[in-house]
Parts: sequence; C-alpha cells; structure tokens
Amino acid sequence: MDQSAIIKKYLGKLGIETDAVAIYLELVKQGYSSALQLSRATKISRTQVYRHLEALQQYGLASAEQLSYGTLYRPMPIENIEGLLAAREAETAAIRNNLDAMAAALQAIAGGSGPKATVQHYYGPAGLKQANWNITRADHEFKVFEVAHISVHHDLAFARRHRERVIERGLTSYDLTNDTIVRAQDIEPYEPSRTFFRHIDPEILTINYEIVLYNDITLLIDYHAQMAVEMKHPAFNQMMAQLFDAMWAQATPLEITH
Repeated sequence: MDQSAIIKKYLGKLGIETDAVAIYLELVKQGYSSALQLSRATKISRTQVYRHLEALQQYGLASAEQLSYGTLYRPMPIENIEGLLAAREAETAAIRNNLDAMAAALQAIAGGSGPKATVQHYYGPAGLKQANWNITRADHEFKVFEVAHISVHHDLAFARRHRERVIERGLTSYDLTNDTIVRAQDIEPYEPSRTFFRHIDPEILTINYEIVLYNDITLLIDYHAQMAVEMKHPAFNQMMAQLFDAMWAQATPLEITH
C-alpha cells in the first residue's frame, strides 16, 4: 500500500470524504494552491472543491489566506486532527454516560406493559461484536461456557479492548472450558485476581456452543452460523447459572501459564 493510500484509509475512518482527502493530498504536494488549481489537478468541480476545502478547514487540515489577487489554501499538519479525536471521544463518553438514563426513560414509557422477558438476535461479525460488548455491562461478574477465547473469534484489537473494558469495570470472569491449558498471551490484558478458568472433561460436558451468563441475561453465541441470541429472562438465567455452578464444582482449576 502506497503512502497516499495509507493516508486515504486513515482519514476515511474519520468520515472525511474521499475527494476531500484527495484535495488535502494535493495541497500537501503543492504546499499551497488556489481552488481553481486544485480543481484542475484533482478533476473535481470547483464548487465541490470549495465545499471540501471548507470541511478540511473545520478538521484543521487546511487554512485559507486572503491575498489581493485571490485566496490561497495551505495544508496544515495531520496532527491537527487530535482536536477532532478529543472532541469525538468526549461526545462518545457523554453518550455512554447518558445511555443508562435513556434506557430507564424507555422503561418508564413502557411502564407495566413492558416485556418481562425479551429476546434479541444479532447477526454477522458486527452483530457478534455487539453481543460480546454487551457482556461488559455485567453488574459484577459473568460466567462462560467457553468454546474458545474471544481473540479466536474476533480481531485482536476488539478482543483487547473488550478485555480492557472488563478490567475497567472491575468484572470477575469465570470460564468453563474443555481446554487443558490457558496461556497468558492469549488472554491479555487480564486481572489475575478476577480471572478464573476451570477444565471440564468433555466426557462430562462437551462445550461446542458458547453460552454467557450475566445479570438476568443468557447469551447464546454460534460463531459458525455468525449469529447470537440474547435472552433476558430471570428464571431461565437462574436455572442456567445453577447448571454452570454444578459443572464448575466438578471442574479442575487451571493456572494461567506464562
């Protein structure tokens, strides 16, 4: 991948339009330029060039200099988007902080007619990530009939952020697995005092379907079919937790090896 493609991919992730990135790269090459020159160089209409230049100025990636014979535009350092990133992080934090309040408001609107038990389906890679991320909303702990570590099912970046979130929230995890070895490098980062694994003999219980228990929720994940079912049902969850505890009592504690 050439350098321009790397920049286009990076800025594209921030929602900056492809043509705007092309204009920014042309500015970087030229050092400064007029809208007309940029239009000719990029084959983008002058009307659109003005629009994209305005957007680039808002991102902090371009500046305009008014001269007697017209306006010249200059590229600004790409590090300037740090302000944009900080603003988005603040917005995300605010949305996250208000999420519980919004959920409570919706429950109040539903009132007594709200469902006591609910079922939510998730499909595809994005859906499975969301279902897994929901686990980090556990109040204190979660229990897993584990087929494989999350890093086996998802990309390493998501798996790591998921584990970081578990640590941030001070959650305790109990993983019941048919595996006989757990390596630290496969589950990092983790908090040793709140991360527990036990081996259950496949002859007693063969785990071929991932099940996660937290709060009043039972999450069933079929990675092969790329789907998950999230059931909120207190009585069913309580029964599944009892089954988990019974299997946990028969299982052998596993040390996390380094």
